[in-house]
Parts: sequence; C-alpha cells; structure tokens
Amino acid sequence: MNNPLSKTSLIAASTLAIAAFTTSTATAQGDVLNMDPESKWSFNGDFRFRLEFNDNVGMEDRHRQRMRFRVGATYDFSDRVTLGVRAITGNADDPNNPHVDLGNVFNSMEISLDRLFFAYQPEEVDGLTLVGGKFANPIFRNPVYGEFVWDADVQPEGIGFVYGCDDDCGILEGFRFYGGQVAVLEQAGGEDAWATLLGFNLSKNTSEDSSVDFGVSYTFFGDLTPDGSTGQISGDLSTGAHGNALTGAETTSDYGIVDVVAAFNVDNFVVSAELISNQRAADGIGDTGMALGGAVKTDAGKFYYTYATIEQDAVLTAVSQDDLLMSTNFDSHMLGWKMPLTDNSGLHVWVMASEPNEMLAGAVDDTVYRFRIDWNLNF
Repeated sequence: MNNPLSKTSLIAASTLAIAAFTTSTATAQGDVLNMDPESKWSFNGDFRFRLEFNDNVGMEDRHRQRMRFRVGATYDFSDRVTLGVRAITGNADDPNNPHVDLGNVFNSMEISLDRLFFAYQPEEVDGLTLVGGKFANPIFRNPVYGEFVWDADVQPEGIGFVYGCDDDCGILEGFRFYGGQVAVLEQAGGEDAWATLLGFNLSKNTSEDSSVDFGVSYTFFGDLTPDGSTGQISGDLSTGAHGNALTGAETTSDYGIVDVVAAFNVDNFVVSAELISNQRAADGIGDTGMALGGAVKTDAGKFYYTYATIEQDAVLTAVSQDDLLMSTNFDSHMLGWKMPLTDNSGLHVWVMASEPNEMLAGAVDDTVYRFRIDWNLNF
C-alpha cells in the first residue's frame, strides 16, 4: 500500500535536514545540532542500530537487524507559542513500530511524520500548556519499564493539556495534571471513534536522598468499531490467545483502562509497582495486570529488571507495547543493561522471556525468548 504522506514527509524531512545544516555548528563534544542561543529553532534526534534474536515456538526462530532514525524540530513563534514536528523511519501504517528491518531486497526506507503540533502557554494561567495536533503522550510512565498500557512510539492526535509545577510547589517537589481528547478514527461514512485520557502525577522527597513518585491515569476508549468502520481499528489489534478477545470483527470488551504507578527512589536505586485494570472488560475476560521492577545505576551502567503479568483484555493491543513476543495474556520477565559509551551514545542489552498467563485455545504452551542488542546515538 502506498503511503499517501510519503512525498510530504520526505519534503519535511529534507527541510529539517537543510535547516539543521545551515543553522548549526559542530562542537568538540559532537553536538552536531548546537544552535545559536538567539535562534527560534531547536533540533533533536536519535539513531538506533539493533540486533534482535527471537526464539519462537511452533515456527522458525527469527533473527534480524533493525534500524530507527528520528529527527525533530521546534520553532518558537514567541515565548508562549511553539510549533513542533518530527520525522521518523518505519511503516506509517504501524504507529507502534518506527524500526526498519534490513533485508528488503535493497528497497528504500519510508519516512513519515509522527508528530506535528502546536503548543500554547497562556499568560493568564502559569504552568498550563495547551496542545493540538499529533503530539507526545503526556502519560506518567513506570520509570523501570513504562509501555504496558501505551507504547512510547504511539503518538496521540487531537487536543490536550498539561498543568503542572516543578519548582516551589509547596510540600511537593512537583506535580502535573494532564488530559486529552484523542481522535482514533474519523470517517465520512459513519460515526467516529474517540478516546479520552486523564491523569495526574506527583513527586515528594522523603529524605535528602530519597523520594516517592506516584501517578494515576485513565484512558477511556469509545466504540472501537463504530458504524461504517468495517473493522479498521480491530484490524490493528493483536488477536488470538495472546491478543485481545474478538467477537466477529468487533472487540468483545470495551476499554476503560486505569493505570496506577508508584516508585520509590533511594540514591541510584529505584523500585516500582504498577497496577492495570480495564474497568469496562466483558464478563469472563481477564481484565487486570501488574508489574514489579527495579533499577540501579552503577559505574558499569544501569541494570534493571521487570516482572509483569497481563491478562487478555487488561490493555488494548492496538496501542500497547510490542517489545515482548506476546502482546497480552502473558507472564514475562525483562532484564536489561544500559551502558553509556560516549556523551551521546550508549549500548542497551536486554532479554525478555514470556509464557501464557492463561492457557486459552491456541496459546503457546512454552516460554518464548527475545534478545536484543541496541546501539543508540542521540543528538
């Protein structure tokens, strides 16, 4: 299927690259997009090269090389109005996955836009930011691994707000309230599909070297197969024993997902707990999840571990993580190591093991493994 935004996206990406080249200077530390302090433009980006090894059950193991490239820019029209844009690699029809698999008979790679937004900070309300377009998800995430409910690669589109404080916040070190009305599917021949996101998070020091972070979010998804949609949204779901339950071409459950995250920080160590509950799941379908994890920073890098158990309809697989080999209905272990190599590059080595939470029809009756080695470069 041809990407209808491919020409526009390529022009946008080329414009960003030219602007970056003509307005930036290289430094000895490798800051290739260092801007003039008076410039209204700012640029950022990252590159990833990944080796991935998948140990499957019932099919051939899959081992592949992957790449990801993202470059973004913002332009400040004033100290209160900003325009932002970001171009990425990957299939524009798969918002969870900005990676490109090597070995596609030398075909060129796709470029598309995953962010295009404006942000406005009204003078009348200090700490409030209004945003519209396709923008970064403001949800508070588990600091050890935070993509069980919303994949970090999925950028919502619609309107949203963030109201918060990060300095002189009374008894708290910081807090945020956020929300958004998200367009999921717009169509001329039938009803539209929408989602609503609301949440808050706060941070509180408990001593000179320890603190607590706490956050709650609620994501309400309307009818995911509205009249006339002919299953476009359900076609993006992972289904079967390790995906969401379907009745025909429609989701068996409705989705109203509560996500509660708590983390305790002591020096270079953090422990976290996450509880997930789909308050609108169908009777008899698994609707809860939980994750426990910890991370520690050392001279040799950051080491982390997460255990998670997610029932079948606890999350909506069209927007949830795709790092594990199972999208849902799993018990999983994730162990990783992040090692800085230079000021702006690092190594990430991680392994994941997953097995069924419930032996539904067609479930994989074994443990499956995924092993990754990532080299990440940020600028």
